Amino acid sequence: MNAGETARLKRLAAGYAIERVAPFEDVTGLASALVRRYLLTFEDSLDGYAASWNASTEEPNGCTWPEWDEVGTDVKARYVGLEVAQCAVAMLDRIASSETDIHDVMPDAWEVGR
Repeated sequence: MNAGETARLKRLAAGYAIERVAPFEDVTGLASALVRRYLLTFEDSLDGYAASWNASTEEPNGCTWPEWDEVGTDVKARYVGLEVAQCAVAMLDRIASSETDIHDVMPDAWEVGR
């Protein structure tokens, strides 16, 4: 992929991922912030996306999807966007499950003066 194709893939994947995390978005914008954060270095994972796609092209009913190099940018972007959205939702779940413990260590009053 050249730089232009990679930029287009990233832009499309971001749109698909943001759409997928929309039900989990709140006033903080954390879900979309996680998507943007995960897409910062998605280029480093392109070989991993291709390998994962190629390893999972056979559907349970026996149909087989084309190899990574044979599908268009839109399909690749949907795949990357789906994975990024799943990562964002998983992180939101982790944050939510650990939030109850974050207030267990309260600061000492004198620390305000630092």
